Amino acid sequence: MKWLPAKWVLDKEAELSFQQSLNQRSRTNAVMMSFILITVLLFFTLSSFAAANYIFADILTHIVSLIIAMVMIFSIKKSAACYLDSILLFFAVLFTLINGLFFYSYAINHQGLHEGGPMLSAIFITAIPILHLGQKFIIWLLLGVALLTIQFNTEVDIIWSINFYVMTVAIMTAMQYQTDVLLRKQYKYELIQTQKAQTDELTGIHNRYNFDKQFSTLLHNLKQGQYLSLAMIDIDHFKKYNDRYGHLMGDKALVSFAQLLSIQGADMVVRFGGEEFILVSVSSNQNQHWLEDFPMQLKRLEIEHSDSATGYLSASAGVVSVSANQRHLVNKTKLLTLADRCLYQAKKAGRNQVSRQKVSC
Repeated sequence: MKWLPAKWVLDKEAELSFQQSLNQRSRTNAVMMSFILITVLLFFTLSSFAAANYIFADILTHIVSLIIAMVMIFSIKKSAACYLDSILLFFAVLFTLINGLFFYSYAINHQGLHEGGPMLSAIFITAIPILHLGQKFIIWLLLGVALLTIQFNTEVDIIWSINFYVMTVAIMTAMQYQTDVLLRKQYKYELIQTQKAQTDELTGIHNRYNFDKQFSTLLHNLKQGQYLSLAMIDIDHFKKYNDRYGHLMGDKALVSFAQLLSIQGADMVVRFGGEEFILVSVSSNQNQHWLEDFPMQLKRLEIEHSDSATGYLSASAGVVSVSANQRHLVNKTKLLTLADRCLYQAKKAGRNQVSRQKVSC
């Protein structure tokens, strides 16, 4: 059995993404939980003040816990989502140590400790939504060590409290394990569905939806001295290829074509529709010779095409480039229009070639 779902259900990158997503969704719940904690601590502090036989150490513990709880709320609200689980784990450990000190003080002064306190503490730890099983087990272990310290280093017998605490932790561990597995499997399913929605089913490269979603970001994030090149590529006479060789062979040709495009040093490879593809490349120079040898690479695939003038499957491409200084002059639509115009020029000039243009002021 694999004990920690956080280590095996998702890969490392997906686990990090899942944790940040969970933290973001759980932020409000964590703050609300902190307010509830403050309310409970405040109630016990006021009750201790009102009691005739209050213990100063316990009141001091409650006051310190109140201060830490208020700092925790501020930290949760202000921190980035990626750090929320670490922050909450830190405060949870701190509260556990204070709780253990409170149990120790109560046991010494009352010569006993009811099992309800440790059991409720174990259950409360389970209620923290951001922390996974491994993190919660650390907190349970710290509280268990505190209870064992009372049992073996004082004359107070709390063996029944420890017994019920261990049973509670066992039950909570089983529940948390199932929760961790289910949450991560659900997230994994969502990732797969998202990937399917953004990936061309046949070729496995980006689809038009993903291009529309990400291209503006690539253009906007161009840094000083960088250039963005957009290539629109169309397979020559592909309808004739399908008519002669059949759609299954056509699909196979598209897959081979997409694989070749994927090794052209592009930041994004897109099936724009049918036999039309788009490459987007961000580089530190004008990249004037990008895709210059692509027609020759395609020839080496040796995909026969009897209805093409070349005798093999060829393609035409239109490339347009823009520098970081000129990005304010264009948008996705304009660059696509310019690339399409270059593609038309390449076809008009005899196909199986690359035509290029730079955006000018």
